[in-house]
Amino acid sequence: MPVTSRRVMHRKVLRDLRRRLPQAAAIALTTLLGVLLFVASYDSFRNLSVSYQQTYERLHFADLTADGGDPASIAQAVRDADGVARVSVRTQADVPMTIAGTKLVGRVSGLAPDERQRVDDIDLVSGSMPDHTQPREVVLEKHAADTFGLGAGSAVRVFDGESWHELRVTGVARSPEYLWPARDRQDVLSDPHSFAVLFVPQDNAAALTGSPGPNETLVEMSGQATTDERDQVAGLLRSAGALHVQPRADQASNAALHEDLAGFSEMSVAFPALFLTAAAIAEYVLLTRLVRAERPVIGTLLAMGARRGAIVRHYTWYGVVIAGVGSLAGVLLGALGTSAVTIAYTSALHIPDTVVDHRVLTAVVGFALGVGIGLLGALAPAITAVTTAPAEAMRGDGSRTVRAGAVARLSTRWTAVPVTVRMAVRSLVRSPRRTAATMTGTVLALVLMLASAGMITSMVHLLDVQFGEVDRTDATLQVDPGATDVGERLRATPGVAAVEPGMLAPAVVAAGDKSYDTVLAGMEPDTTMHGFRTPGGAYRDLPSEGILAGDALVGELGIEAGDTVTVTPASGSPTQVRVAGFVHEPLGTYLYATDETAGSIAPLHAVSYALRFSDTVSEDRMRATISSIPGVLSYTDTRALLRQADQYLALFWVFVGVMLGLGAVLAFTVIYVTMTVNFAERSTELATLRAAGVPIRRLTTALAAENLAATVLALPVGLAAGAVAAWAFLRSFSNDMFSLDLSLGWVPLTLAAVSVVAAAALSQLPAARLLRRIDIARIVRERAQ
Repeated sequence: MPVTSRRVMHRKVLRDLRRRLPQAAAIALTTLLGVLLFVASYDSFRNLSVSYQQTYERLHFADLTADGGDPASIAQAVRDADGVARVSVRTQADVPMTIAGTKLVGRVSGLAPDERQRVDDIDLVSGSMPDHTQPREVVLEKHAADTFGLGAGSAVRVFDGESWHELRVTGVARSPEYLWPARDRQDVLSDPHSFAVLFVPQDNAAALTGSPGPNETLVEMSGQATTDERDQVAGLLRSAGALHVQPRADQASNAALHEDLAGFSEMSVAFPALFLTAAAIAEYVLLTRLVRAERPVIGTLLAMGARRGAIVRHYTWYGVVIAGVGSLAGVLLGALGTSAVTIAYTSALHIPDTVVDHRVLTAVVGFALGVGIGLLGALAPAITAVTTAPAEAMRGDGSRTVRAGAVARLSTRWTAVPVTVRMAVRSLVRSPRRTAATMTGTVLALVLMLASAGMITSMVHLLDVQFGEVDRTDATLQVDPGATDVGERLRATPGVAAVEPGMLAPAVVAAGDKSYDTVLAGMEPDTTMHGFRTPGGAYRDLPSEGILAGDALVGELGIEAGDTVTVTPASGSPTQVRVAGFVHEPLGTYLYATDETAGSIAPLHAVSYALRFSDTVSEDRMRATISSIPGVLSYTDTRALLRQADQYLALFWVFVGVMLGLGAVLAFTVIYVTMTVNFAERSTELATLRAAGVPIRRLTTALAAENLAATVLALPVGLAAGAVAAWAFLRSFSNDMFSLDLSLGWVPLTLAAVSVVAAAALSQLPAARLLRRIDIARIVRERAQ
């Protein structure tokens, strides 16, 4: 085709798109949203990963942490191994503390004296580092400093097992180990007043914790270390006597933060795909109508010798122009979204390093995806345009007589059914492709909405199960084992409705060459403070012998009920124990046993009490009253865990709310394009009916009934597909820290269905307005030509 002709055809494209500006704008908007979500979510995911990594590298976050054995000899065994960059040892222990009048079990972590070889360094935010010659100087971790409102010059108290020590805070710091303040993988969500970390020079750490010396070996691998080298170093640590080796990926704070990264990763693929698929469908519908309307022109061009490839390129150009405009806007807005999401996230979680990069490759891929989808949506109608013989295409509008189907023939007998209903039914079956497009748009909208709504309802269900059925306490305490009258004092405290003693012991459970760091909890055989929820959803009692284990250990250790495992408490010797069964709990992976069984496994353990309060008590008053009882070492408010969970999920709720809104936009856009194109396809028919005296209201009702019927027919498929998408999305988050089960009741399903139907109903308004403005005389003249 000559250059001049190509210019003419391009002008025709722009003219036709101006005539169909609302539909083109709707498709461009859908493409924009898809590309925007891809660029913003993928680049934010990469930025957050790089931000974490930059903090980790700058502060030399350990790649491997080994517990037990002789840390000095273990460190020597791996110091010269291939891929090892730094090795250090330290003392770390959980000890009772008193901070701002609150009793808790905090953590003292030693800092290696040689900064050049220090692993798990700290980032000083304010104040100064402690002087190693001053045994009473410490640095406080930032989350605890914010919780208690402390800074340089504040005082804290630490119990070393025999006496209390008054310490002075010289500074506040962030640590790569506590970017999210998790004590361990079993306490990812905790009462912020129940945990704090103090950093002290290694020379002073042993004295403050009552430990004989270092108990951990920290290894940082070089950036060029291979997977084989990392595995080899982990093996050397175990061979040298380490009881448990934890890779960086399993470290509690890092694992919790990377759950959010996993969500960004899923979102950067799944949700943009929904919008771009919807855009392709809308593009297909619009171009199919355009090709049908121009069949005489296409036939004339073919008869005059126009090349079929040139005509195909002409009609695909429509899709490229619409998608290109939307994609370009999506790339530009995606860059703004990337900056906003990255900064908001790192600020909310106090990540020390914020890296905001706008990657050219992401923009190029996003633009290419958008344009490619537009091209794909236009390709089928464009090819159809040249498959019909010129003579046939030049006959009027090229329409062929279509034999009435079984449903259409049957509808002629429905004399008792209103005419508008019969018209709607016949229109549905007369154009299966148009009906399928409307139904597909409905399904995509429901998938997007239910995948988001399912996350909300499932998270709410998780918290209800954890803090209503599994953990039935209002508060838990750790007490001095030497205090014998704490139980009586607690029972006598006004507002305390129930008291149960128990025990807690950090432990490592192992099977074969696999191990897992957890907590062994001992409880009364007939405890009412904890519900033991089985994988099937039922509840059972504690076994008289053996232990109950979190069902995540099935995958972690490869064990089954009835197997024997080795449980080694932090202070004690290994014990062979039979696994009597498994529990399925939303948060954490614990070991449970009767207090007698647990006591035999871990003779040296923390004594705990579980409490329930009266309904009218004040949480703050109970914390103050119970913390003042002699012998109470720590107080954990169970209800505060819910508030911590809300903080952890704050950005998640915002994201899900946005997805719900975009689901409604998606439904409206696809259905709107389909409806208006439906009207355009049938303009001659509708004009003829109007000329014959059929009222506008009846025609509007028939069109609306047809379109809403297609939407309603798609609801069962869409609801089922949405539930499956929500389930798959939740399964990607489930691990030993969180166990997310899909919980979709009838309320979210009903609301999603109503929202999509409402969007379909709203999209009828533009079509109804077009019907009232139809030019009967012009259409009849065009038909007569």
